[in-house]
Amino acid sequence: MLSLDALTASIAAPSFDEPLDMLYACHDKVRQFCDQLDALPDYIEENGHGHAVLNTINSVVRYFEMAGPAHHQDEEDELFPLILARQPESAPKIEQLLGEHGYLHSRWNAIRDDLLAFAKGELTELNAAEIMEFTRQYREHAQREEAWLFPVAGQLISEDELREAGKRMAARRITPR
Repeated sequence: MLSLDALTASIAAPSFDEPLDMLYACHDKVRQFCDQLDALPDYIEENGHGHAVLNTINSVVRYFEMAGPAHHQDEEDELFPLILARQPESAPKIEQLLGEHGYLHSRWNAIRDDLLAFAKGELTELNAAEIMEFTRQYREHAQREEAWLFPVAGQLISEDELREAGKRMAARRITPR
């Protein structure tokens, strides 16, 4: 049986019917996974290479391999073109965000490889400085998008267009069987 808190949380959870709310929620998840990544090197130092570490690595890798790229694609395919069409002077900001997406992806690839090697026992420790730099940059990127991109999208993109964008965003996450 669901508790009242769980029921309320499920009712209040964002959906692709409100794509901007969903993108904000994705940023909250990014921050949660960044927190897990930040804690991992110290946890390993104190507790070793156990099941909790492997579970954390698996969940972090799964999130940043699947949800992260889909989130960036949502912004690049659904928000950026409409904002640029209506506000061409936004091009430098859009270019910056695109560049950050590419940079974050390349930094993630290096961290992912280390995490997977560590999980297999091929690496004895993780580079805490690299992890902290990646998570810092990701948090700052999310903050820039929340401060500029999402509010501008909310002003320039109609509710109908957002609804259609939400449908495409949801469709990206359907895996073929």
